[in-house]
Amino acid sequence: MGVWGTGIFQDDTACDIRDNYRDYLGTGMTGMEATTRVLQEFGTGLLGDPHESGVVWIALAAVQWKHGRLEEETKAKALSVIESGVDLERWKRDSRDFTRRKAVLEKLRVQITSPQPESRKVPRRVLCDSPWSEGDLFGYRLLDGRLILFRVIGHHTDKGGKYPICLLLDWIGEHVPGKDVLRILDVKQSRPDYKHSIKQMMLVGFNRKWAKRIIEVEVRVSAMKTKVPSSVVHFKHLDDFLKEWFLIG
Repeated sequence: MGVWGTGIFQDDTACDIRDNYRDYLGTGMTGMEATTRVLQEFGTGLLGDPHESGVVWIALAAVQWKHGRLEEETKAKALSVIESGVDLERWKRDSRDFTRRKAVLEKLRVQITSPQPESRKVPRRVLCDSPWSEGDLFGYRLLDGRLILFRVIGHHTDKGGKYPICLLLDWIGEHVPGKDVLRILDVKQSRPDYKHSIKQMMLVGFNRKWAKRIIEVEVRVSAMKTKVPSSVVHFKHLDDFLKEWFLIG
């Protein structure tokens, strides 16, 4: 199980429970049907472990309450976890994280014992689908009107869809250059004065809004796959990201 913070959903298992529950509601399931399905998926093994089961009930209570579907059994289980202190045993008692997690749980206790929001229909999740193939080039129009170029070197696929993994090319201009130039462009390096560098980006959040700023390029080149980690960048933050990390803008 991956844990990267003390928040309710700074935990891989908690995130999976939240996302699956929402997805089931989006397909038209009732709250109880969604809960049953989630417990079938995560109950085996986890619910038998007093430390891990707390993560299940806490995450389930939080997402149920947010969607106006908190069930009495889930509420009772989550309150029992909080009051017993069993979840806190995963954290060093004299650490800052212990104190933070305790505050997070107390906030959740107050939340789930207060009136919950009105239950609303949950829309079906729209999966992201990359419009590019490995080796494709595409242009992105910056807010100032200039054009930059990306090379697609692969994709990442998960429950949310398919996302392009890209390299930023060392070129900026007004119009797409000719094929002879496109085929020899180098990869642009991120600013050297930062402690680490950006090698490649996984672009998420692509939709019609951002499609208006995309320029198709009728040239394909070698995908040049790499095994380095990708920096995840949402399209709505792309201009700011490029300005900070590549001094573009």
